[in-house]
Amino acid sequence: EVLIAAGGCRADSYTEEQGVAAMAPEEITIRIELDRGASSATVWTTDFSYDYVRINAEYRS
Repeated sequence: EVLIAAGGCRADSYTEEQGVAAMAPEEITIRIELDRGASSATVWTTDFSYDYVRINAEYRS
């Protein structure tokens, strides 16, 4: 588990190495604590890799 932000700022304990390692798996879990009760959701995203953006930027719809 990697703490990225706290109190509206980047966490003092966060390092880029931790972030890279946390984002390496194909699937990740992101936990956000707002102190407003408990809830959960599943979010499906797409591939926004460099190649995906490059290929799709080559034409206009």
